[in-house]
Amino acid sequence: MNAAAPVGRATATVALAVALTMIGATAASAHHCYKDEWADAAYQHHLRGGTPWVPLSDLGAQFLIPPELQDDCGYVADEVVADFMADYGLQQEPLIHTRATVGSGAAYQGKDVRPFSYLTEEQFGVLTVSMMDALAVCAAG
Repeated sequence: MNAAAPVGRATATVALAVALTMIGATAASAHHCYKDEWADAAYQHHLRGGTPWVPLSDLGAQFLIPPELQDDCGYVADEVVADFMADYGLQQEPLIHTRATVGSGAAYQGKDVRPFSYLTEEQFGVLTVSMMDALAVCAAG
């Protein structure tokens, strides 16, 4: 281990704390909708990119993994989302719409908003805490 490693770990720890604070502060106002059960061709199309539908793990990696940890700890987002999917019985990784809220008018009126689902504040919190815990382990390496 070189002398820069403790400094890098300290910087990573601070970055993780800042990210958690920012995410936690916005979680209550966040709107995270996703479509359930895409047809395979449509799902594959969105996974390739270029649409507003982004895999949940990609968003986690983008917003919660500091740039200096992307190469070494990028896998953490995939693992956390895979565990989340298993815990909630999801067959496809949620694709989160990043440009607009979808179906929210119906949801707020108490109507069924199929085929859309929403990450609850509790689920968002579970994902955030799980991600930060896993990142801390990875960063401590």
